[in-house]
Amino acid sequence: MTFRKTRLAACASAGILTMLLSACGGGTPAASDDSGLGPGRGPIVFASGKDFTAEMNTLLAKWNEAHPQETVKMLELSASPDDQRASFVQNFQAKSSAYDVLWSDVVWTSEFASRGWLEPLDKAALGGPDILPTAVQTAEYDGKLYGAPFITNAALLFYRKDLVPEPPTTWAEMWAACDEHLTPEMSCYAGQFAQYEGLTVNAAEAVNGAGGAFLSDDGKTVAVDSPEARAGLQTLVDAMKNGKISKDAITYKEEESRRAFVEGRLMFLRNWPYVYTSAGAADSAVKDKFGTALLPGVNGPGSSSLGGIDLVVSAFSKHKETAKDWIAFMQSEETQRFVVAKMNQASVRAALYDDPELIAQSPYLPTLKQSLTTATPRPRTADYNAVTLAVQTNAYAALQGGKSVDQAITDMASQLSAAIAQ
Repeated sequence: MTFRKTRLAACASAGILTMLLSACGGGTPAASDDSGLGPGRGPIVFASGKDFTAEMNTLLAKWNEAHPQETVKMLELSASPDDQRASFVQNFQAKSSAYDVLWSDVVWTSEFASRGWLEPLDKAALGGPDILPTAVQTAEYDGKLYGAPFITNAALLFYRKDLVPEPPTTWAEMWAACDEHLTPEMSCYAGQFAQYEGLTVNAAEAVNGAGGAFLSDDGKTVAVDSPEARAGLQTLVDAMKNGKISKDAITYKEEESRRAFVEGRLMFLRNWPYVYTSAGAADSAVKDKFGTALLPGVNGPGSSSLGGIDLVVSAFSKHKETAKDWIAFMQSEETQRFVVAKMNQASVRAALYDDPELIAQSPYLPTLKQSLTTATPRPRTADYNAVTLAVQTNAYAALQGGKSVDQAITDMASQLSAAIAQ
């Protein structure tokens, strides 16, 4: 999932960057060099997605001032997550040392680790008790830590509190609220239902919220062929058919759905926390009229898909020790406070969600902490691209009416089996 303002979800995932601390843990031995600093030390390059916050340079300047011989240079790649991944894969396949630290969408970390492209990290240092457990899960593969969680993310339900005094906790309560309070110019609900990563995220939330899953926790077994998964997808399909989900939502990504809510055209919206800022802006049609809540489920609050960015160290880096120190700095409390206060992103440090000063600035933080605590990582697998394509293709066909839910799930299970067997 990347953390751009145009795609905080899919990734959940969204657009920004950061880094970690010194750690060992096997992998390729630290290379000797002529930096004079010792093995594995020297200037490093951080390859990242585009920094839409314009704040990353502040963090780099702070590090570079304190470490003039171990500076970090940020290399901004394409704003497209697909293009970023392609650049990373090309670099890894060439066994190039050009990138020392890479910004890895949480759904890429397992793939990169499975191919031997990442340096193992010290879990006690970079995935310890101060870091949200759900964020740590995204950075693990085969029992080892391969990424330093830098930014995390989970979805919220934005709702019109001027029309609905208490937010719904179940799908049924949300549909009932729309029946009672919907105004003619509004649609009931929207998420992100265009055929892209956001649809995988939304479908996963519906399936997980009904007690189902796409794959087993270890990513090695197909689990989607179940009554629970069918029930979850059926919830979305029924709502699309009966108009509870906006008919336009079949084309919505994050930004289209955000605009619909901010312009007053939706009663309920599933989206990432970044929507809070624009919804509360002076030119918003819903300023002072909206609230945030957990996503709905079948019998109570549902489970968000987990987004975020892990910072990973290339197995081919010549300066791994500096890279590990830097990612530790990026995961530090001071840096993570900056991530929340200045970058308007979700920290991986649990304690910051209870900080009164930060809550005053971002009142949704306590709710977001609850959402993060119960969030579900997307399937951790060595071939995530094939997995998400199987989910998107079949979920979209069901939403469009081209397949029954039963056929969509059956086909999805078959394609998932082929994907994880590769």
